[in-house]
Amino acid sequence: MKRTTTGTPAAATQAPAPRPPAEHLRNPVLARALLAVWSGDPALVIDSPPGAGKTHLNTHLAHQLRTRAGMTVAIAAQTRAQAADVAHRTAATGADTALLIGANNDRPADTDPAIRTMTPRAIDPGAGIVVATTARWTWLPHNRPVRFDVLLIDEAYQLTFADLGTLGAIADQFVLVGDPGQIDPVITGTTRRWDTWASGPHVPAPTALAAAHHDDVTTLRLPQTWRLGPATTALLAPLYPSLPFTSARPPSHLSDHRDQPLPEYHARPITITGGTPDPVIAVTAADTARDLLTRTLHTTAGTRPLAPEDVAVIAPHVEQAALIAAALADLPGIFVGTINQAQGLERHAVVAVHPLAGHADALGVAADLGRLCVALSRHRSHLTVITDKHTPAVLDRAHRDQPGTQAVVVHQRILDSLLAA
Repeated sequence: MKRTTTGTPAAATQAPAPRPPAEHLRNPVLARALLAVWSGDPALVIDSPPGAGKTHLNTHLAHQLRTRAGMTVAIAAQTRAQAADVAHRTAATGADTALLIGANNDRPADTDPAIRTMTPRAIDPGAGIVVATTARWTWLPHNRPVRFDVLLIDEAYQLTFADLGTLGAIADQFVLVGDPGQIDPVITGTTRRWDTWASGPHVPAPTALAAAHHDDVTTLRLPQTWRLGPATTALLAPLYPSLPFTSARPPSHLSDHRDQPLPEYHARPITITGGTPDPVIAVTAADTARDLLTRTLHTTAGTRPLAPEDVAVIAPHVEQAALIAAALADLPGIFVGTINQAQGLERHAVVAVHPLAGHADALGVAADLGRLCVALSRHRSHLTVITDKHTPAVLDRAHRDQPGTQAVVVHQRILDSLLAA
């Protein structure tokens, strides 16, 4: 007997196009983080290189824990700007999100209407993912204790172990996501009595936590950067000896007026005779930024002239940044700031003043590797580093006086790579 069929044509009965995989299926680190939290691990540290998607991971982890596991979730950021950014990006995942603000109902003016606000006296852990700065979390009323299932900490290496201790009463589990190569927390008091403690109160929270509770801390790492190209990734490798990572950045570069591509990074040595306030530093940095505005940007989205909003100028010292800002006052779109202010920043093109430029020795804050790391990792397409022609001699002298000192050795390796490019 012949079988007959009726109904719509074959094209109309095809199965619907497959939905894109859930975020945790595309991101194995997120999947492992979810497993660790769902398994009840009390503390999870996730190390990340620059531009690897720390906030992306945090927001999607919060979304999954809230919507799939029904957990109460809080997020701590280190600044108000970071908290606002995290709240907006968490809300964009589709999760109910609230921003914890002050008692005066000081809701930021540009907050998305989809984000609710809560005051410390009206906080409700069950109302959604609650985002606030670390400082705000530490000012919860003591007569109304609040407890979450998990607290996610963004930019955790900017948090001290002492600050983490003040957050201990907020949650049962903690996830700390951060970049171990960035600038350590700024400490205004003396820490001499704890200088030999791996878990001193002034130590970055993830480092101290691992030292104090090694067996109870689960560690993961993000293996790729989406911001930095392969040449810059190799340049920064000495700053991340225990965190090897590769570049997953889409193709991106600048070209000159002859359509010749510019390298990912380039050193511009100058002679500095007046120390760090020498005006030649600011003039050179400003002129370099203006010159970059004549370049063309090539990305997977197409080709276009480089705009002021694509450029940043980063200096180690406040007076340097002030002089550069004055020289570029007619171009307000260019970001000009100190290395500390540039943490978290990303631009296609960056002009960075080397942290040792103008210094007669490689000591103290000037030689801090975190400051060097931030200065050299804010760009997507091109970096020009203003270097001091005297710095190689300064490092040679420091190497003789302090043989084997890690900061000196790493500074030397990276400066050699910059000057050889």
